Amino acid sequence: MGVLAPTAFAQEGVQKVEITGSSIKRTETEGVSTTQILSRKDIEQTGKTSIADVVRSISADNNGSISGSFTNGFAGSASGVSLRGLSVSSTLVLINGRRTAPYGFGDDGQRSFVDLNSIPLDAVERIEILKDGASAIYGSDAIAGVVNIILRQNYVGQSVAASIGQSSRGDGRVSSASASIGFGNLQTEKYNVFMTIDAKKQEKIWQKDRDDYIGQADARPWGGRDQRAGFITSGNAGGSNMLGTVRPVSATGGTIAGRGIQQLPGTCDAKNLDPVGGTSLDNGGGGCMFDPVKYQTIQPETQNLNLYTRGTFAINDVTTAYAELGLFNSKAKTQTTPSGLTGAGFDLVNARVNNTGTGPDQLLLPIGHPDNPYTDARARPRWIDAARPRTADLETTVTRFLAGVKGTFAEWDYDTGFLYAESKTDKTQNGYYRQSALKTAINNGTFRIGQGRVNTPEVLALVSPTLVNSGVTKSTSVDFKATRELMQLPGGAMGIAVGAEYRKEETNSDPTPYTNTNDIAGLGYSAAKGSRNVSAIYTELAIPVLKSLEFQLAARSDKYSDYGRSTTPKAGFKYTPTNTIAFRGTYAEGFRAPSAAENGDSAVAAFTNIASDPIRCAVTKLAADCSSQQVGAITVGNKNIKPETSKSYSLGLVVEPVKNFSISLDWWKIVRDGEISGSDPGAIVANPGNYPDAQIVRGEATTNFPTLAGPILMVKAPYLNAGKTQTSGLDLDMRTKFDLGSNGKLNAGVVITYMNEFRRTDADGTVHEFAGTHGDVNLSGDGGTPRTKASFTLGWERGPWTLSGNVNYVSSISDTNEIGGDCLDVDANGKPYLGCRVASFTTMDVFGKWKMSKNLEFTASITNLFDKMAPLDVQTYGRINYNPSLHQSGAVGRYFNVGGRYTF
Repeated sequence: MGVLAPTAFAQEGVQKVEITGSSIKRTETEGVSTTQILSRKDIEQTGKTSIADVVRSISADNNGSISGSFTNGFAGSASGVSLRGLSVSSTLVLINGRRTAPYGFGDDGQRSFVDLNSIPLDAVERIEILKDGASAIYGSDAIAGVVNIILRQNYVGQSVAASIGQSSRGDGRVSSASASIGFGNLQTEKYNVFMTIDAKKQEKIWQKDRDDYIGQADARPWGGRDQRAGFITSGNAGGSNMLGTVRPVSATGGTIAGRGIQQLPGTCDAKNLDPVGGTSLDNGGGGCMFDPVKYQTIQPETQNLNLYTRGTFAINDVTTAYAELGLFNSKAKTQTTPSGLTGAGFDLVNARVNNTGTGPDQLLLPIGHPDNPYTDARARPRWIDAARPRTADLETTVTRFLAGVKGTFAEWDYDTGFLYAESKTDKTQNGYYRQSALKTAINNGTFRIGQGRVNTPEVLALVSPTLVNSGVTKSTSVDFKATRELMQLPGGAMGIAVGAEYRKEETNSDPTPYTNTNDIAGLGYSAAKGSRNVSAIYTELAIPVLKSLEFQLAARSDKYSDYGRSTTPKAGFKYTPTNTIAFRGTYAEGFRAPSAAENGDSAVAAFTNIASDPIRCAVTKLAADCSSQQVGAITVGNKNIKPETSKSYSLGLVVEPVKNFSISLDWWKIVRDGEISGSDPGAIVANPGNYPDAQIVRGEATTNFPTLAGPILMVKAPYLNAGKTQTSGLDLDMRTKFDLGSNGKLNAGVVITYMNEFRRTDADGTVHEFAGTHGDVNLSGDGGTPRTKASFTLGWERGPWTLSGNVNYVSSISDTNEIGGDCLDVDANGKPYLGCRVASFTTMDVFGKWKMSKNLEFTASITNLFDKMAPLDVQTYGRINYNPSLHQSGAVGRYFNVGGRYTF
């Protein structure tokens, strides 16, 4: 991928460029497909310090994208893009037109994606975003589109650069340094070697260091809800707080009528005292709550080191060999709240539910334990150790090696290469309890609970071991493609491209130790292991039947060793009746092959939210049963799963009514059928009869409703091809330039994506419309599906000076899972919080550059110039009280960055 100038065209002084979405080189960038191109200059003027931030800010990115700040997920600290809201697994990320290895751990344990953080910012030449289906060109995982990151090639010179940034609160410092060197002129010296090294250190931002509802879990003063933890509920549960609670149980382990929860001795800050009878969640005994925000970070601590080198060698006048080597290393430190003592989950080894909170497997303080105040009964304990947050250290290493030859032979321009890519993430976790060991230590009295209790290192090593696991993915491929002109047509030369690829994909994602038997409290299980071979052949035609009319036809046939063959076509047209207007459109079919997590030897045990418990809510009317609540979701691999299939459509126009002013408007629609779905507790709980292979597991009945089914603990189901999603909308792109003479030049642009529909049809025919709502709540971080994302850019250049401003807009969303659905978050009286809406969010970023001399330049930027606070969002589980998928810069606040570059 990149600039290729065959000899025949060089003689004519015409340079043809291969643009993402077609394998046939062309002299114009506007093809039949909607493609957004961000140049190196565009990227620089965003003021953003990582490729992840740049890509995830494009208007076509939507629900299901992964924020690097969402550190509690399976793919903690990684970052992924989700075009059209169809999740990261349906968006293909390429480097120089070829694949790379996905992140070692799947999103939600299921979805494979490329971690954008692993790509060096300083080496990027441009980013091309193809916004329609491209399975016929690139393969299975391009249903929603392609993000192709083009790295610099054939660079000559030396440069060093450094930058430093921090927030207006004085935290979150990011320091980076890079150096590049390139030597050898490919035309005269027959070779070029280019190398860049990029190092970056990012310091953490504590969420507690922000103002108002961002900095605390209790958002009631701003119209939100109280998300502090540790309260005592009106049912069976004592508060898992720093004081600890105990409840006496009968000989069979059940609750005892008339004897409730007792709080252990200790002091509680007055602001955390839960008033007796304060809400419908309260027990008569009150409780001591704690603020989980004090343990959360808005921005994790990371260290990145990137090395990229490319060598190009002219074998002769028409043949060039090339090689690329990329090495990436990242270290991230994350943490979250301290662990509770108990938990519920599925024991995969013994195929049974294991619940240490209640029931026959529950954890109990024996009579005589020093922290059991009852002399006549065992006690059910709840407690967190405030001094021991749960932590995860992640180290990721990505290796990518490419070697190939390209040139011209018998009027064919060809490119063939060998690629090996590997991504490995090692995860080390501390602060979790191994429940079987904890039972032993509780029974013999060596493990203590309660405020001020200090357990010995020896006991902690037994009950809370260090947990280490790794996720590794590998991709090895050989590919060949060739293009040429076939014949002259009235509109120009008819072009053809043919190609073939062989690829081996391997995944080995180890589970966290002891989670296969659900022996770690509060930690889900995720593992996937599998390999497959993929072979493909494809062809493409560019047919300019008239000067004003061109057609594109493409087809690809992929054969997967683990399920079979899929063939996908694509057709497009471009009609240019005058020099000022062009019409274009595409139709494409696609598919996504099941991942190793979906059809391999795999299982995922995680936690997600359901809107309400319909059985209990109908009787109790309590907010605890009628509002959003967290449940376990267990999904196991299904070797009979089939690929997802898709059909995508686009139709648009490009208008240039006057010189230097253009408008493009494109309508798009994607229909994805046979979707591979994991356990969807919301759908299963709402219609259990439609999911005969699913299992809903409930806890014991609560004391206030002893004859009613207990609360839902988890839902277990295999991966299924269930339902379909239809999404459609409009893309508007306006660009203009003004020459101000001696006062310089102005350029302006507006990019808007409007999502008209995001409609999902379940297997039973139930239809959900998510556009403009917080749904689908099951997707990564529960980020929501805003209808409109937009950006406006205005830039000025004059001599050595460059100034630009960028306005970013995200529309509001309703706090419902779907249009017409019940509000997800209501108070004790059933009144929705915040009018059942999350507000829109608009920020402005500014950038400036001063080229002091030919060799030296300085840059400065301010993101979120007006320090706009992220809207209050009481629903998302990505972070407390704000949505990191949509409003991350509003949690960070105003951020300054200055840098300099010296070119030798």
